[in-house]
Amino acid sequence: MENKVLIFEQFAQKAAQRLEERKKQRTEQLKIKSMDDMLLEIRGLSDTELNECYEFSDKPIEVDRYTIYCASRTLQSVARMLVEDGTLKSGQEYKITEMFSSIERNFITRRILTLSGATGEAEIEVIKETEEVKNS
Repeated sequence: MENKVLIFEQFAQKAAQRLEERKKQRTEQLKIKSMDDMLLEIRGLSDTELNECYEFSDKPIEVDRYTIYCASRTLQSVARMLVEDGTLKSGQEYKITEMFSSIERNFITRRILTLSGATGEAEIEVIKETEEVKNS
């Protein structure tokens, strides 16, 4: 019994560490070479923010564009200026991301998902698989 308590305490301690680690916001700065080496800062999104992005549209391209917009304060600031001067419509600020090519958009979206902890290799190993036999 004492061994089970120790294992539970270790598990709880590791869970608490992981929860604290997930609270940290990760950011990256990307250099967009096709745009005269423009610097774009992106950040990882929370699970709630990612869900909002996934539910934004049925069109994957629009989801990617919105995800990039949500993850970049740089783009959000520039989009606000473009709305003020009439270049972008209010409520469609995310369309600023149309400036990226498909390849750039895919790369940026993958980086955001990685920063968000939504992609990568899971360090999980299946150690036991069982089958149930159903009686008909």
